[in-house]
Amino acid sequence: MQAIVTGGAQGIGFQIAESLIKDGYEVVLFDKNYESLKEASTKLNCKSFTVDVANESEVQEALTEIKSLDILINNAGIWKPEPLATLDLSTQKNVLETNILGTLNCTKHVLPKIKKSNSSSIINITSAASRTNSPGLGLYAASKAAIEALTRQWSLEIAPIRVNAVGPGMVITEGTALNYKGNALAARSNAVPLKRVGDPSDVAQIVSFLVSPKSNYVTGQILFVDGGITAGSPGHN
Repeated sequence: MQAIVTGGAQGIGFQIAESLIKDGYEVVLFDKNYESLKEASTKLNCKSFTVDVANESEVQEALTEIKSLDILINNAGIWKPEPLATLDLSTQKNVLETNILGTLNCTKHVLPKIKKSNSSSIINITSAASRTNSPGLGLYAASKAAIEALTRQWSLEIAPIRVNAVGPGMVITEGTALNYKGNALAARSNAVPLKRVGDPSDVAQIVSFLVSPKSNYVTGQILFVDGGITAGSPGHN
């Protein structure tokens, strides 16, 4: 069984790839960061391709090396927080191109490769930010809301291939670690109903479930792995 994980060089993508390898998948990593990708593929002993998912031709070229596929994890994404008043359109265009068009490019071009069966699965990584309405995120939250809409649309359009989305909440990775320095970790943990910030393994475990036979009647769903922050504010006693 073969799986592709985009944005697999570090963070949540790396953890998902490691989990899938433990589950018996032959994993291929896509990432545009050559140095991080080289290190990750060495650690995981798996194939990798330097790919900017926003570049359709790069995606197509990498996929010529793959004969068949069972799983696609659309994890690659970026965020550029900016308040509306000073928002830079070129910066936010890059967010849309990576997050939305990158997910589209990979999904579209794996269709000739992926087996037409409900044992095949596509997982799009969204974010709790699509539901928490946090200010100052530029177009990041909007891009993730679009991915959720596409998840539902594609689950109907390319069935019996299953398409679901997983939405991490606050998770400490290489890219977010600065947000949790000092007292910030305790403050952010206290804001989560389960009173802790997430780990990439929390997300990877859910992805492993959604691509497994245990979930072969699940498609078109958005599952948040967020300790409860998208459920709403707790009541006051």
